[in-house]
Amino acid sequence: MLLAFESAGFIVKEDVRVATSVGSLDPIIPDFEKDAAVVAAYNDARVLYERGIASDDEKRARAAYEKKRAFIRAEIAAAASFVDERKEKAERALRTYVTRYPWRSYGNKPLKPSFWEMLVSFGWAGRLFERAVVTAEQAVKAQSRRKRWQRDEDELEAHFYRTLYLEEDARKKFFQGPEASAAFHARPGVSTLRKRVAEIKKERTEYASRLENGEVSATEQRERGFAEEQISRLNLPFARMTIVRIARYGDLTYFILRDFEGKLYALGYDPRLEPLIDNVLDAYRVADCYEMRLSPGSFGRPMTVADHYAAYFKDEELGRSEYRQAREALSRRRTDVPPMTFHKSLQVESNEHDIVELLASFAQTFKTAPD
Repeated sequence: MLLAFESAGFIVKEDVRVATSVGSLDPIIPDFEKDAAVVAAYNDARVLYERGIASDDEKRARAAYEKKRAFIRAEIAAAASFVDERKEKAERALRTYVTRYPWRSYGNKPLKPSFWEMLVSFGWAGRLFERAVVTAEQAVKAQSRRKRWQRDEDELEAHFYRTLYLEEDARKKFFQGPEASAAFHARPGVSTLRKRVAEIKKERTEYASRLENGEVSATEQRERGFAEEQISRLNLPFARMTIVRIARYGDLTYFILRDFEGKLYALGYDPRLEPLIDNVLDAYRVADCYEMRLSPGSFGRPMTVADHYAAYFKDEELGRSEYRQAREALSRRRTDVPPMTFHKSLQVESNEHDIVELLASFAQTFKTAPD
C-alpha cells in the first residue's frame, strides 16, 4: 500500500532542517547524558574505593591463612612420614613376636607370654611382647597426631572464611560511617565529582518541587522529557518505525516512535493517526515527494508490531512482555486528547505539520483500503 504526498501543499522537501529558537527566558535543560556519566563516574569511584579496601583486607587475611596452612601442611607431611616409620616398626616387632610365638597372637594383636615362656626364654619373650605393644601404641599415637593436624587444617579453612565474613560485615559498617566517607572524598578528583553530583541532585529536587507546585510549563516538561530520553523530532525519510507510546507534557501530546536501532522520535499527536498504531511504517523519497508504505516483513507480508518488538529486544520473553504492555496502554480510548496545533511560522513545527498530514492521509487510505 503506497501513498504519494503530492505537491499541492503537502511536499516535504529534502533540505528541511530542524531549528529551535532559544530565548533568554527559555528554561535551561540539563544535559542528562553528561549528568548520568558524572553520577556513574562518582559511583564507580566509590565502588573501586570499597573494592580496593576489600581486596587489601582479603589479601592480608589470605596471606596469614596461607602462612598457617603451609606450616600445618608441613606438620602433616612430617606426621605422615612418622606414621609410616612407626607402622613399619610396629609391624616388624609384631612379626618377630608372632614368628617366635605363633600361638601367642590373635589376629594382629599379640598376647602376653606365659610365666613358663618368660622363664624358659630368660625374659626374652616378655621383651618381644613389650616391644610389639609399645611400637603399636606409638604407631597409633603417630596416626592420631596426623589426624589432629588434618583437623587443624580444616578448622583453619573454616576460620579463614569466617574471618572474611566478619571483615565484610565490619567493612559495611565502616563504609556507612563518616570516617570512610571523609577518606573517600579526600581522594584526588572525587571532591569535584561529589560537588557536581550534589548540584545534579539539587537541580532534580528543585525541578520535582516546581513540577509538583505546577510551576513547570508544558514546553519545559517536553524539552526536559525529550532530552532525558534522547527523543528526537521525527524527520523524513524513516524506516521500520512504529508507535510505542503516547507522551503527555501538560497540554502537549506526542506520539513516541521507535526504529529498529532503538532510537526514539516524537511527532505531535493527531487522532487521525490512531489507525497507524498497529503498524510498522516506512517513508521514502521518490522524485520530489515522499511515499509511505507498511514495512515489509517475511514472506512478502507487512511486518507486524510484534515482529518489530521481537527484533528490537532480542530476548523473546522480554519482547513479548514489552509488546503486551505497550498494546495495553495504546488501546485505551483518548477522547480527551486534542490534536496538536502547529505554528507554520516556525520551521520545525511547519515540518512536523507536513509529516502529520502525510501520515494522516496514509492512515485514511489504509483505513479505507479493502482487505
